[in-house]
Amino acid sequence: MSKTYEPDNQFLEKLEWQLSSEYRRANRLQSAANKIAIPRKVVAVACIVGVMMTGVAVIKAAELIKDSWRKKIEIARAETEVELKKVHLESTREIAAQAKMRFSNGLIREDEYLVIQTATEHADLDLKKSLLNLDEVKESGEIPLNELYAPLVGGRDYVSERMQLDIKEIELDLELLESHFIRFHQLAEKNLISREEADHIQAEIAARRLMIDKIQKRLELRKHFVAGDISAQEVEIQGRIAVAERKLHQAKSRVEALQKQMIRAKTLAAKGMINQMEVTQMQYTLDAAHAELNLAQRELEVLKKVK
Repeated sequence: MSKTYEPDNQFLEKLEWQLSSEYRRANRLQSAANKIAIPRKVVAVACIVGVMMTGVAVIKAAELIKDSWRKKIEIARAETEVELKKVHLESTREIAAQAKMRFSNGLIREDEYLVIQTATEHADLDLKKSLLNLDEVKESGEIPLNELYAPLVGGRDYVSERMQLDIKEIELDLELLESHFIRFHQLAEKNLISREEADHIQAEIAARRLMIDKIQKRLELRKHFVAGDISAQEVEIQGRIAVAERKLHQAKSRVEALQKQMIRAKTLAAKGMINQMEVTQMQYTLDAAHAELNLAQRELEVLKKVK
């Protein structure tokens, strides 16, 4: 230790005198005849240790205060989110109740009512997610984590619970899209709308089903990680591969859909029903989709090599 922190003789003498005085006062002594003999080295060591322990205590106290305030802030944020979701749910429920009356009176179609009802169910799931996040923040004092390798909090798997709510949300959209597809397919059969609109909805249905499949695979990976079957690095790489595969599938679907549109556009342009500029713009869009497809393929290749 540097000499700067070594007590000098004058300091030691005063400290020794103060300790002796306090001892005599505590025992009601009247004189300094029985002076306490404390070795100066012992006094020096005691002083140094005392200073060091005081410093450690201050640092620990500061960390506890910091953690306490962080936890309070995160809890307050999560509670605010819950309150906002409650207000949103109440509002959508009121709108849904009005829509139900209009549907009963024949003022709106069933599919229009289903859109509003689905929005209400989405709001309910949003509230459940917020309540789940609040529980985790109260338990951990930290922002909720969604990584597959995130630890359990208080023995509870919040990551898996959130993914299960995600699946329910997608299933709501899937039900609505399937209802729309039936209606649009019927209209397309009667030539009241173009077949492209029905095809678009069918593509959206396929995309939602793919999303559910992706989350289910992530849930399975999470299950293996929690059980200790795979490491954090392995679960992260496999999770990213699953995401990359989904992106690749979506890119392929987009290219296929645009290629069909391009064929139709060229046919219409040949008949003079649309101008060539529209065909050129669609070609740019198709080229961009091909670029996204190539990028998705390269990303998946890289991840598989890491694996």
